Amino acid sequence: MSRAFQGFRVDRDGVAEILQSPTLAAHIKALAEEVATGARSQGHRVTSDDLLPVDVLHDPAPDRVAYTVAVQHPAGMGMEAKHGILTRAAEALGLDVHGIDTRRDT
Repeated sequence: MSRAFQGFRVDRDGVAEILQSPTLAAHIKALAEEVATGARSQGHRVTSDDLLPVDVLHDPAPDRVAYTVAVQHPAGMGMEAKHGILTRAAEALGLDVHGIDTRRDT
C-alpha cells in the first residue's frame, strides 16, 4: 500500500449520503438536460418530419441518483449509430463518453 494512503479510510456512509443527496441529483439532472438540449439542437428529424425526441429519464440505481438521456423513438438507435447525436452532445459538454462493450471474451 502506498504511504499516501496509509491510515486512509473511506467513509462509506458519507459517500452513500452524497451519492443519494438532492443536491447531487439536481446537478446530475441539470447536466442530463444540457446533453438533451445539445442533442435536440442538432435538428435531426424522423420520417414524419418531426424533430427526433430526446428525453431525460429519472433512472435511479439502488445506491445512487441517476438520469438517462435517451431517444425512445424507433429511429433513435440508427440516429445514434449514424450521427452520434447523444455522444456528440455529451462530448460537447466535456463529458468522457464510452460505448457499451458488446465483445465477449472467448
